[in-house]
Amino acid sequence: MEKPLTIFDNIRKTRREKRFTLKKMAEETGISVNYLSQIERGNTNPSIGILKKITSALGISLLELGDESLRTPFHREEVAVVRRHMRKKLVYPKSKLEEYLLTPDLNRKLEVLLSESKPGKYREDVWYSHEGEEFGFVLEGQYEVTVKDKVYILNEGDSIYYPSHLPHKMRGIGHKRCKTLWVITPPSF
Repeated sequence: MEKPLTIFDNIRKTRREKRFTLKKMAEETGISVNYLSQIERGNTNPSIGILKKITSALGISLLELGDESLRTPFHREEVAVVRRHMRKKLVYPKSKLEEYLLTPDLNRKLEVLLSESKPGKYREDVWYSHEGEEFGFVLEGQYEVTVKDKVYILNEGDSIYYPSHLPHKMRGIGHKRCKTLWVITPPSF
């Protein structure tokens, strides 16, 4: 039985398919050749921000690193059901954050994510900005979203909307689990 590819294997595979050298990737991402090599060999656990830089340079989403089926074009049905046990899970190395894709794939006009963060010190000081719009809704717990230079504290039942080109970062806060629902268009994860 063939061993499944890890996200690190998929980074190397995709980089080679696109005929990028490690030097070219380093130029595109601002990440050193040495660190990129360590990532591809699975010798380090990169942050979400680092993975986002790599996937941006490769022209793929973070979810595509873990599931190559998301890259394959297919006939799209009008109605698609994603059963709870069939959700695609995005796992971040050494993180207290788990995210699940609630839409069937990234070939739609929007992407819906369920995000769960466990209590404790989870803070990744990574700023994101990309094309599109985002909407977040807090299902449980308390969540902090920073857009540009303004911090918004959201409680259960609160929601937030912002254009995704504005620099933003987010984190669960407090001492209990935080669960949020995110709608992003166009799909960018």
